[in-house]
Amino acid sequence: MKVLTVAAVCVSLMYPVKAEAGKGGYRDIARFGDTFIAAGSEGRIDRISLSGEIIRSEKFTGENFNCIYSNDTIIIAAGENGTIVISADGTSFRTAESGTENNINSLVHFNNMIIAGADRGEIITDDGQGRFRKICPGVRGNIVSVSAGTTGCYGVTDEGEIIHSSDGAVWKVFDFNEAYRGYYRPGHFTGVVVTDDLIAMTGFRNDGSPFLIFSSQGKVWTDRTLNYTDDMELKGTLREMPNDIFYDREGDQFFIACNSGNLMRLSSCNQCNRLTVLTGEDLAAIAGDGNILVIVGSNFFVRALNMKELKP
Repeated sequence: MKVLTVAAVCVSLMYPVKAEAGKGGYRDIARFGDTFIAAGSEGRIDRISLSGEIIRSEKFTGENFNCIYSNDTIIIAAGENGTIVISADGTSFRTAESGTENNINSLVHFNNMIIAGADRGEIITDDGQGRFRKICPGVRGNIVSVSAGTTGCYGVTDEGEIIHSSDGAVWKVFDFNEAYRGYYRPGHFTGVVVTDDLIAMTGFRNDGSPFLIFSSQGKVWTDRTLNYTDDMELKGTLREMPNDIFYDREGDQFFIACNSGNLMRLSSCNQCNRLTVLTGEDLAAIAGDGNILVIVGSNFFVRALNMKELKP
């Protein structure tokens, strides 16, 4: 399994990013203080209470946001055509020059910098002073999701590529489809989340079937069966597109937001996976605080769930 460290020109793509594939609505959500903040199409950035109510709404005419990040002192939203807006107080926003005109799809904080994944294989990083620069790690696809732990940052593309950096500046590229040719069917990633012990990545195969892979160190990857029991106690296998994956540290479990309102919960027990259908809308993103899980999706769907009340 060959890993390359490369510096190359950014190239074009074949597959649309997940946020652009469905209907308008929310595309991402993050925790902000004792509330949540969601971003989406029509330039909307909405503050959402722990009960799932919209308590404040901002609208940026002509913009469409794909992702949002918050660390309780700053909010950053980014989206189509390289748009980035920043707020230091949670109410007033300023625009920032991103250095790209490509769609920005995901945001994360790592190594004292903001890292964004964008179309045409671009990574955008800031210098801590509100200035951004572009890095091209040398992938074919769109970088659709990024996530970071204490020692590393990972990103995934819709061409089945995995990128990794230990400093946010130098990136290694791993072609999952090529490395696992003959073992796993080719796929396209949609999401990544890094925990203390695992890296988890979601995606879909060429036939549209969803998949989830895990790795402890990012070197060897294992496929996880997506079997479940639903709220009617019926058994099944996930069929819907996975759009986001969230790790609940308190419960040591993963949640996957999927199309057609499907929310899947996975614990360490393969036989204990649960599926709940929340709505007919496509679920786009998940955020939580250990007690409350807030899910957003198409047509500005929002639902707050008390995790202690979810079926075991």
